[in-house]
Amino acid sequence: MMQKENARPRLMGFMEPSAILLQQLSGVKVILFDAGNTLLAYRRPLRILLQDYLMQHQVIIPRERISKALETIHPRYEYLRRRCRTQEEEQQMWLDLSHELLHLLLPAYSRTLAGSLAEWFMESWRLHKVFGDVRSTLRALKEWGYRLGVVSNWEPSLPRLLERLGLAKFFEVVVSSAGEGLWKPDSRLFLAAVDRFGVAPGEVANVGDDPVRDVESAEAAGLKAILLDRFNSYPNIHALRISTLKELLLLFPGHLRKQV
Repeated sequence: MMQKENARPRLMGFMEPSAILLQQLSGVKVILFDAGNTLLAYRRPLRILLQDYLMQHQVIIPRERISKALETIHPRYEYLRRRCRTQEEEQQMWLDLSHELLHLLLPAYSRTLAGSLAEWFMESWRLHKVFGDVRSTLRALKEWGYRLGVVSNWEPSLPRLLERLGLAKFFEVVVSSAGEGLWKPDSRLFLAAVDRFGVAPGEVANVGDDPVRDVESAEAAGLKAILLDRFNSYPNIHALRISTLKELLLLFPGHLRKQV
């Protein structure tokens, strides 16, 4: 998945949640998470990762040219990804995009490198990192009895990506937009996950990094919504906002329930 990057630093500490807020969240049984820029992100900007890939094939191209080429094919990427339903179709998508990208960058190499580049995109788990606050937070929430899931605008390979990154074990349900044919901010994508859990929307909270796709659309489906704003990009938005996933352990204090 081609993701946008945030560069601004963030200085924001924990804030003790109010009793009213905790009461509002007390009925939550299921917590959903977005994937990109919430659980994981590219290890480095895609233009740099792609430049490194080309250098392995003895080809050196300035990052500015790579950035421009990626911008050029991005509308085509958005068009094709919405038509993928299987990993086979996704692989064909990356092959088509690889031909287009290489035609812009290296016309003479477009035939010889396209297959290799498509496989490089399909093996994108190698290009991603898991944020440092993810595993410990998911482990604690799961141990406290919360049921966890993923709802994300992603290609059909999302379950495989989570498996290769060691995150699949935390999630009972994984819903990708490509698999459902629904894309955020369509709130029906959240309802598809709610239905699989067999709970009421009001018993579900969604955590994500986008105010429209992850907050407004989740609330429109009747879910509780939490904005993960790692980089202080939305300081004035009217939403429940956290800066790290660890703050969820204050909002959902399962350890307190065990003491009762």
